[in-house]
Amino acid sequence: MNRIFIAFIAILLGSCQGSSNSSMSNSLWAFNPKNNQISFDNACQPLLLGYQDLLKGVQATDTAYLFEAAKNLVLLTDSFPVLNKSKDTVLDNNMANTLISNASTRGFRATTYNLGNALSGTVLVNASLGDVQYGTISANTTFQFSGWAPTGTQSNVQLQLSIGNANAVITFPSQVVFANNNFGVTTVENYANIANTPTITAPYDVTQLDYTFSTLDCGNSITIEPYNRPRQSTQIQTRTPASTGSLGDTSGAVCVDSSVNQLIISNTTVTTNLITTAGNTTQLYPDMPIVFTGNTFGNITAGTAYYVKSVASANTFTITATPGGSTFTISTSSGNMNANPVTYMYVSTDSYNAVTVGPKIASNTTVTTNVITLNNTTDLVVNAPVVFTGNTFGGITANTVYYIKSINSPNITVSQTRYNGVAASAVVLSTANGTMSATSYVGSDIWKRISLNSW
Repeated sequence: MNRIFIAFIAILLGSCQGSSNSSMSNSLWAFNPKNNQISFDNACQPLLLGYQDLLKGVQATDTAYLFEAAKNLVLLTDSFPVLNKSKDTVLDNNMANTLISNASTRGFRATTYNLGNALSGTVLVNASLGDVQYGTISANTTFQFSGWAPTGTQSNVQLQLSIGNANAVITFPSQVVFANNNFGVTTVENYANIANTPTITAPYDVTQLDYTFSTLDCGNSITIEPYNRPRQSTQIQTRTPASTGSLGDTSGAVCVDSSVNQLIISNTTVTTNLITTAGNTTQLYPDMPIVFTGNTFGNITAGTAYYVKSVASANTFTITATPGGSTFTISTSSGNMNANPVTYMYVSTDSYNAVTVGPKIASNTTVTTNVITLNNTTDLVVNAPVVFTGNTFGGITANTVYYIKSINSPNITVSQTRYNGVAASAVVLSTANGTMSATSYVGSDIWKRISLNSW
């Protein structure tokens, strides 16, 4: 660029008329610096002499002299020690991925890139196109990333998403870390793992989601940091905790049960005491609290807490007035009323202090006695929470909190709920075998629960 500029000056000066040349004065090139530094003064002096040589060539109308002066000036500018870039210009990327030592910087500006105003389908975020990339979500969108810096350097990109469709599901690639709850996408609001792929949806009444994505290994693993919304650890979490809590629980934590569906009740039958619903009873379990609302019938009182006695089929169940009590007697009737399985809000009043027992290995379940056979029952305690993991079987659901109802080594029975510190009715199991792990927690009951009822 310097060569082109100087050649242009030389041609321009060479084209000047003699009358103009005679009006030129050496005083035009006088070196009277302001706001100067001596080191720069010394560096600039040869350049000014070079320009004076150009002037001499013009005044003498000597093109050969002018050519030599211009050539020498090009050599001087090529070797000039300071490359001055004007304000607000883009620096060449000739120092990419190298270290700058002992430098002061100020006023760096982030570059931006518009991804689009109606994002849907698969959208590629090329980190090299802009530090801040933005767009509007109009439908389900899957993001992919590229253009990261090489392994061994940190590369970041901010993603600013306007939510144009509150029902849209946003999917990130598997490289967005979600293997641990210590960091990454699992702690982002409204996270869900769908087919081993991290997804999020916009929380209620939220129209903007902003995240920073970072990688140290060229995108093989990417961490996510929300910066206009809280993580789950600072919001009410969707979770059913064990009474003793889990490692990491502290005083003041709040969570709520996962949602359960309201059931529409169409009729009741006196001979079997069955309650029939147009919905599905798979979410019900023995001693689960349930409240009926609306225009009740069949001897059921609106707003009263009942408990599931048994789940007879995919659309029928019975109830009891107390946990573990006898079947409630109903009358034959029909109509339209609501059955609301009760959910709870939980508040932690202390920090986790339980002792972990296990894991034990479960090998069999038996339908007639509803027992689970373990390799041993050492240190297990009745009414303590227990969680099964691995390839569960016999009607046991993985990662669900149960409570030990009875211990008759090497067998135990479990309940899916507990009242006043006592395990409720035993879970009905099927006969099966396999290998699954059972881990129990023995310690203080740090969580307290509040019933959430319909009105």
